[in-house]
Amino acid sequence: MKLSLLIFLIGIIVFAGCKDKAAKELIINEWRFTEFSGPGAEIIPDSVKKKVYATATMTFKKDGSYEQTGGSDGGTRKGKYSLSEDGKTIYSTEDGSGTDTVMILQISKDKMVVSPKSQGIGGKMQLTMVPK
Repeated sequence: MKLSLLIFLIGIIVFAGCKDKAAKELIINEWRFTEFSGPGAEIIPDSVKKKVYATATMTFKKDGSYEQTGGSDGGTRKGKYSLSEDGKTIYSTEDGSGTDTVMILQISKDKMVVSPKSQGIGGKMQLTMVPK
């Protein structure tokens, strides 16, 4: 009985570790923005959403850098990012700017859903991305 419990606990620990590692590996990709949703999404004009969906990408690289291209201003933003130990929070610092915090609500090889931790602009708005 004790051996079964020990094996079960080890399995949980290994699975939890794999989940965190998976988020750290899954984020490394070029993502395309596909949907703004939730409270606050209505403040974004449809014309801006359309432009973001058509042009914006977010690329997270293995070396801890990121690049965001396209979007409402059509520019390129570069910086550094890190992922929390539990794989649920992205901390990003744009070159020459402060740090932003984004909560990962869902991540898989097919989709990532995030929400800004700062609720100043958009309440609990969510942004969905898919691999490009």
